Amino acid sequence: MKNKEEKKRKINVVLTGEVVSVKADKTISVSVQRTFKHSIYKKIVRRKKKYLTHDENNKCSLGDIVKIKLIRPISKRKTWMLLDVISTTPDKEVIK
Repeated sequence: MKNKEEKKRKINVVLTGEVVSVKADKTISVSVQRTFKHSIYKKIVRRKKKYLTHDENNKCSLGDIVKIKLIRPISKRKTWMLLDVISTTPDKEVIK
């Protein structure tokens, strides 16, 4: 049986990704890409996964690079929180 110290261990998971959707209020969708070497074919493989992330102040825009952190569940699929905006995309000019 595990002692109390091991049960209270906090999991600190921080990921970096790109904002791909800002349609919902206080929620952004972040695409995180990881690369690894295939165990049999020895080829570099890329995988993407999208995470719903809580953005309290709606400060992110489409294309921003952000850091997200794992937190307690806020809703059924939203268990990540926005930590920091690393870089922002410049405002796109409207062509008339």
